[in-house]
Amino acid sequence: MKKRFSFFLFIFVLNYFNAQEVYELDTNYPVHDLQSQLKVYPDSLNNFTPNDILRADNLNYLKGSELPRYLSVGTTYWGKLEIEAPEKLQNWTLHLEDKHIGPPAWTKSNGKVDIYGFVNGEQIFHKKAGVEYAKSERDVDAHWALNQVSLSDLPTNTAITLIIKAQGNQIGYPAYFNLSARSPSQPNYHKLFSFQRSFNLFFFGVTFMIFLYHLLQFFYLKEKVYLWFSVWLLFCTLTQAMTVGFILGSIPNFRFSVFVLIAGGVFYTWWYFGRSFVNSKIKFPVLDKVMWVMASLVLIEIILASIYGAISPSSVFMTNVGYHYIFLMIYSVASLIVSIILLTKNDQFAKYFGFGSLIGSTFLIIGLFWSMGYITPIQYFDPYATGIFLQIIIYSFGIAYRRQVLNKANEAERLDAQRTYAEMQRVKDLDEVKTKFFANISHEFRTPLSLISGPMQFAKQSKTTENGDVVLSKKTVDIISNNAERLQNLIDQLLELSKLESGNIHLSLKQGGLIQFIKSIVFSFESMAERSNISLITSFPEEINIAFYDRDKLQKVLSNLISNAFKFTLKGGMVNFSLNYDDTHFTIVVSDTGIGMSAEEMNHVFERFYRSERTETKGSGIGLALTKEIIDIHNGQININSRKDKGTTIKVRLPYTMENLPKDISVVANSKAVDYSETTIDDFLDDSKIDDKVFNSKAKDKLILIVEDNADLRDFITNILGESYQLLVAEDGWQGERMAIEHIPDLILSDVMMPKKDGYEMCHSLKLNTKTSHIPVILLTAKAGHTNKMEGLNQGADIYLTKPFHADELLINIKNLIANRERQWNYFKASDLASVDDLELSNLDNQFLQKSAAYIKENIDNENLSVEDLAGAVGFSRSQYHRKLKALVNKSANQLIVEIRLNEAHKMLTQKEGSVSEVAYSVGYSNLSYFTKSFKEKFGQLPSKI
Repeated sequence: MKKRFSFFLFIFVLNYFNAQEVYELDTNYPVHDLQSQLKVYPDSLNNFTPNDILRADNLNYLKGSELPRYLSVGTTYWGKLEIEAPEKLQNWTLHLEDKHIGPPAWTKSNGKVDIYGFVNGEQIFHKKAGVEYAKSERDVDAHWALNQVSLSDLPTNTAITLIIKAQGNQIGYPAYFNLSARSPSQPNYHKLFSFQRSFNLFFFGVTFMIFLYHLLQFFYLKEKVYLWFSVWLLFCTLTQAMTVGFILGSIPNFRFSVFVLIAGGVFYTWWYFGRSFVNSKIKFPVLDKVMWVMASLVLIEIILASIYGAISPSSVFMTNVGYHYIFLMIYSVASLIVSIILLTKNDQFAKYFGFGSLIGSTFLIIGLFWSMGYITPIQYFDPYATGIFLQIIIYSFGIAYRRQVLNKANEAERLDAQRTYAEMQRVKDLDEVKTKFFANISHEFRTPLSLISGPMQFAKQSKTTENGDVVLSKKTVDIISNNAERLQNLIDQLLELSKLESGNIHLSLKQGGLIQFIKSIVFSFESMAERSNISLITSFPEEINIAFYDRDKLQKVLSNLISNAFKFTLKGGMVNFSLNYDDTHFTIVVSDTGIGMSAEEMNHVFERFYRSERTETKGSGIGLALTKEIIDIHNGQININSRKDKGTTIKVRLPYTMENLPKDISVVANSKAVDYSETTIDDFLDDSKIDDKVFNSKAKDKLILIVEDNADLRDFITNILGESYQLLVAEDGWQGERMAIEHIPDLILSDVMMPKKDGYEMCHSLKLNTKTSHIPVILLTAKAGHTNKMEGLNQGADIYLTKPFHADELLINIKNLIANRERQWNYFKASDLASVDDLELSNLDNQFLQKSAAYIKENIDNENLSVEDLAGAVGFSRSQYHRKLKALVNKSANQLIVEIRLNEAHKMLTQKEGSVSEVAYSVGYSNLSYFTKSFKEKFGQLPSKI
């Protein structure tokens, strides 16, 4: 009996000590620490069930107050305690508190927390918490890092056994309890969001803004370096987002894989950005391959680590899996070495990136030592975040610095390219100008050559003596002589320019008689002034005998200036010449009331190879260039002031004392002044102004209009054609167009380069005018190039002849053109103009004939229809209409009216549309006998026989 009593006493004592005390939740106290009431049961094999723990009286357990700082990673832990609520716990919550405030957000929260409630061995609820449960499954809708369940539904005054199952998270952090019950007045065991320091929030915001800025820069600039920097910043931003609690809290599964892929992205994109920043592929090919291999290897390792962590979650330990951190440590050391190599390169971008990479690698190594447990970092110091933050600052400034350097380099290259292009353009322009200059010179030679060779060939064919000698008239000899002298003058000016360009020139100075010498040159233009009907007004001071001057050079200057004034002054205009001097210089002013020039022409007028395109004969394009060169070697100045259609004033100032003349090229000579005769002046200005003239001949009735501004060439062409044709002459395109419209010639022979309106413009205008569109045009010019020829033909010219030309060639071309018109007359049948389309006529000529025929047919019953009515209907005068109609179809207007009447009558009679008298009246005949006579003459039979 005693032994049995002792046994029951032992069991009672054992149960007494093993029995768990029921904890009363007094609502008067807002917070209850339940950790000391907790029994904790490790479940390394994850085999226990809630009922096992409920009845686990014989299992070993750990007291909650005696738990270590960190429980074992990968082990499931069960907790057990009994509580009782004397009254309703409205809005009270049970917390599993995370005591580690500082670490990043991915270390927060249990993976899964299951809390079971039992009363008298019966389960009354099952509540869930933890980040790896979906938000909809968690008992309390709170931040995912706060593991808590509601106590509001606990029964009162009843002992409740709580069974708690806690599992660590997938990132590799262990489970924890730190159990407490809290009233609504104290809902949190720390401030909201205090699970992460404010630095990381700040860092996340800054990184995100920098990312957006550089992403927009990429979209704007389309540069690869901005793309890779933006990608690197994106991974930095996402990593910081995980640090402060974003992303991972929304992913219940595969959290470690997502974590590794995002956080590891910072490592490999770093080097892709570096390659683009340094442009290492071009600058350092070997080092570029090393950087590429490093980035690629770490990318592969990160992918493998994420896959391994997803397949075997239990192998993840504190964000590490397998050899992940060992590999990253090797990578970080290699990055450190490459960074040092970059710092040694003689390249500013390599040095800059190497410095940032050195900072990042150093902090990465410190962080890895921390993650692997070799060191304990300073409190509130995150080496990963600090290293990335410093890199972002360094590279953000680096991107701006790089952009600035490249902009400067690009600007320098652009300026170099502009200078190179400008130089190339200058050479090209100079080449074009020289080509144009030599083309103009060759054109300038063609006119005098035409006036030398043409008269001689014409004389050979027409005037020979019995023994075969050629006889030349005095006028022909004068033309040949004048044009030979003109050629000589052109050659002399070219040679003078050549000497000036080579520097092989000197001033042959003569003293005394300056005023008289200048007078002799100026007055030699008086005959030219009279011939051109231009007033020459002069003003001279008293003689100065101490003046030194080069007579030859001064003669060229004066002759060019005065001749230009006459060339561009119209009849009735005025040329002024004045001379003044002071103690050291004399000043010449030449002004005119001529056509003037534009501002653009003034900018180029003294350029060596420039020539205005306004006229062919007025200047070779070298006179003013030579004048400027001569004035420059005198240490003189020349200025020009001109307004288009208002006139031009040229002012020249030259020194006449030895002190002011250039000493290195001046030689005092004893020579006489050269007389400058009127014949020599003609070399500079061979034009003469003419009135409209008609040269009648005994020849045929064909009328030819000659439009040429060179007087000698006009005379020569007139001599050639005067025996065979009636001639009209005009001296410019404007006058030629006016005369063509007024007289309607059979053919126009025109020069191309003329004042007021050139031959191209005149030809184009005439071909667009209904009154003159039918007139054949021959362009006769010194412009022999294919382009010039095509331009003339495109303007409607029928033939393009170049100077010098043969007289017989010109005559044959004129004859063929007129004969072609005669062939068209033969094709034209006396019908109702149905054959017009068969003729080789322009649209305007076709329209003219069709319009004439239509008007006649509309008024065919009008016996009073007159030529004046018909001409007025198509916009012509009677004489203009007659000449155009004769030129096109070789019929008069009356003939055309009669033939159309008779043709219409024949058609009506053939179709039996009425009697003879009815038809006669319907086509405008009131006299039946006259109709019958006319009808028989045309068709060979009486109208009654049709």
